[in-house]
Amino acid sequence: MSRSLQRGFTLIELLVVMVIIAIIASIGVISVNVADRDPSKSDAQQMADLMGLAAEQAIMQGQEYGLRLEPHGYSFYVYDGRRWQPVKDDNVFYRRDLGDDVTLSLQMEGAPATLAPPPATVQEPQAATSTAPAAATGESEEQKDTPQVLLLSSGEMPPFEVDVTGTASKAVYKVKGSLAEGICVLEPGQTDCKP
Repeated sequence: MSRSLQRGFTLIELLVVMVIIAIIASIGVISVNVADRDPSKSDAQQMADLMGLAAEQAIMQGQEYGLRLEPHGYSFYVYDGRRWQPVKDDNVFYRRDLGDDVTLSLQMEGAPATLAPPPATVQEPQAATSTAPAAATGESEEQKDTPQVLLLSSGEMPPFEVDVTGTASKAVYKVKGSLAEGICVLEPGQTDCKP
């Protein structure tokens, strides 16, 4: 009688194969997400999250925060009792440059608002010695460092909408904020924050 050896897979071999399949599948999912990534959507969500955090900190710390918007970036400001100052040495509320792929626009209480010039324009040597650059941008010396959106320690905030538009996709995501609704991101076509 001859006995034939039956050889099968061990449990370890099956587990190794399953891990390899899982790794390959996760790489495929990540690749698809990166290819479909819309920078305007992620930038709008990040802005809304940071504004929500700043609004919470304003209430908890009794400190006034503000957001200064530029066409392709934004900065958080804090009120020191005399004037608005950019938030410095903070690993959360640092200045964000969105690049040319994303454009911002602002409406305050339903009316279009003027965006700030980029920091390079504000900090030019001629701007410190001459009033011509401030007049050209329509800003006074005091307005140069004033945020457009206020997140007050009382919990109040004026109603605002920031349009975050991707240049490639032309999709417009809105970061909307008001005292009644809080801060949310509206997908293209949405008009109100979901409860």
